[in-house]
Amino acid sequence: MVDAYRRHLAGLPEEGFLLPRVARRLCLLTGQSCFRSSLLPADKHDFLAAVASAGVEVVQAGFPWHRQFTVPAPPPPLVVASLRNAQQWLWARSDAAYQAALAAVIGMLLDRTHERLFLVTGSCGIDLLATVLPRLPLGPEIHVAALGPAGRSPPVDRLSGLLVLQGRRDGWSRHLWRGVVHANPDCGHLDYYRNRDAMAMTRAFLEKANR
Repeated sequence: MVDAYRRHLAGLPEEGFLLPRVARRLCLLTGQSCFRSSLLPADKHDFLAAVASAGVEVVQAGFPWHRQFTVPAPPPPLVVASLRNAQQWLWARSDAAYQAALAAVIGMLLDRTHERLFLVTGSCGIDLLATVLPRLPLGPEIHVAALGPAGRSPPVDRLSGLLVLQGRRDGWSRHLWRGVVHANPDCGHLDYYRNRDAMAMTRAFLEKANR
């Protein structure tokens, strides 16, 4: 499966990326629960709309932010989605070809954002970013709101701002994250995008970073 998926990522044509050149951009970076589609479910779509600051372009799809992954597909069962996220967490740590494909996609995101990139990462999304940032050239300011992070923290010298939220009922993040935690909203691992406190804290963080 990793061979087919990484070949797909590596072969995405540049003209299909949903990333016009802009000064400031907000997007979501998580693992892909569905390898066919990265269309955002309603809760994530509404979350991004609620936390976006004025003048910031919002990407209306998840990683890899490409037209080929905007075909509607039924959401996978929770067990399947969890296994796929675990696979990507492992590939980011052990598979050189996947790491290269991942770096190419995130490198495209950085190259097409000129001033400030605002990322909301969920679960292993923070680990994907940590994998590729050291191998990418300097680009825009990067401000990260990490919701229920699972994995490693990106190099602090590559980030202009970091907010880490770890839900009080998020056992996965408590087990898999050893970095700083700034606040503990009352939610579990799958609930951040519907939690009012998480939304309010993320919005305040992003608004301050956008000044």
